[in-house]
Amino acid sequence: MVLLSTINDLTQKSKKWLESKIAKSQVVFAKEDIPQKYYKILLQEKLIAELNKQYIYLKPQFDDEVQVFKNNFWHIIIQFLDQVFNKDWYFTGDYSYKLSFDNFSLVSNQVTIATKAKSNRAINLVGGFVVIATFDPNYKSKPLELKKVLGQEFKVLKPEYILVNATINDYIRYKEELSSLIKSSDRDEKFIVDFFANNSNPVLLARLIGALRQHDDFTLKFELENLLKSSGVKITIPNPFKQVINLDIIERPAYLNRFDISMSKAIEQLASLSKLTRLKTRMQADDIHEIVVDDAYHSLTIEGYTVTRSLLEYLNSHPSSKQNFPDDLRNQLAAKGFMNVVRFIEKILESKFTINENLARKLYEELWKPSLNAKIIQAQDIFRKHMVSINGANYVPPSHEKVPYMIDAIFDASRDIKNGFALGIFLHFFYVGVHPHSDGNGRISRFLMNLAFVNDRYRWLTIPNYEKANYFNALEQSQINDDISYFADYIVSLYKSKPKLK
Repeated sequence: MVLLSTINDLTQKSKKWLESKIAKSQVVFAKEDIPQKYYKILLQEKLIAELNKQYIYLKPQFDDEVQVFKNNFWHIIIQFLDQVFNKDWYFTGDYSYKLSFDNFSLVSNQVTIATKAKSNRAINLVGGFVVIATFDPNYKSKPLELKKVLGQEFKVLKPEYILVNATINDYIRYKEELSSLIKSSDRDEKFIVDFFANNSNPVLLARLIGALRQHDDFTLKFELENLLKSSGVKITIPNPFKQVINLDIIERPAYLNRFDISMSKAIEQLASLSKLTRLKTRMQADDIHEIVVDDAYHSLTIEGYTVTRSLLEYLNSHPSSKQNFPDDLRNQLAAKGFMNVVRFIEKILESKFTINENLARKLYEELWKPSLNAKIIQAQDIFRKHMVSINGANYVPPSHEKVPYMIDAIFDASRDIKNGFALGIFLHFFYVGVHPHSDGNGRISRFLMNLAFVNDRYRWLTIPNYEKANYFNALEQSQINDDISYFADYIVSLYKSKPKLK
């Protein structure tokens, strides 16, 4: 009887603790903040449910935990994010648009946010929901607004900031929201004009002018047109709301349709690249053999490996060497893998070849063969089976489930590109953007780019390690803005400059 009384007493105390929290509208807790004796009772009584491994949320005793989560989504998710990121976060993506215009419906199981915290990560929650958190290095300077839902405060980007930075895909996907803002009599026109006056971006400026034209907006349009004229940049004014739909892809998943739109836009942009002079004859195996040491050195050091030219020269002149140096095995195997790929490329240069998914797979296999043979890594599928983030980058690659379909789409779309230089930029940009592998994405992307160059009588381009910051910045600018021109302009400029390799 004493034991039963003790249990009953503990149960009552647990429920009183619960009631005190509910009275304060707190529904999400870190497990470590709940007295362990209460936690066990509340979990047994089904008055709490796991949000993830570190957090729980409160629920009515007999209600389904997933349904409770969905019914109280905003209350729970905002409290959770406030605790994890100390309130230094704001919504991005789908929910950024919806919440900015007071639409609180659940449109996706993926919630994307930007944070002040210096980390990129995916947080899996109950019911198949996932939070993709990315580090925003410019968090303090972002124009954020406070909004409320069910008494919970949260931050979103100022709608005018969303408008001026909208991509072509955004105009198509969020046509209703962007049109609503353009038509709004309350829009902050000074912010829009000041933004473009202080941030030279002709592409975004032309895009907004095109959107204003579609709504017969004359006052702001004239002001922005004058800014564009004063910049001296000649650029086509698009209709960003225009969407071309292929009837044969309507039934495809939405993300693939969006990806197709993005690739089609990139192909159009690449078609306008300035024409570069081709070589008189295509580079051959001997030509590649002469530059391989420099290319391997810069490509590997860009990826963070520590290799020496003497090691690379030794491997280049002793292709069948099985000698290992245990103290530096990781770097040595990376160098051997790189040389493996180059030897494979030297062989295929002797005949005509097609750049397709099978070729990319072969490059990947050759790159990691030495590490497999040395049992440094285990045999694995070519495509990753997990979410990834890129250190120091705001861009987050797509979820692993989408990878095989997106890679297939890349090589399918690439057939429409006839110029090898444009093809190389296209393959590099979209392949590394999908980030299909657990490791080696940058090297494979650069190999694909150079194979496309060489196959159409352009020279092999080595990206120097001292260009790493500029190279990554150009990639990220294009990824974030869904605009390949930043990256294309960088590659063209580097190619024309014939970079000196140090």
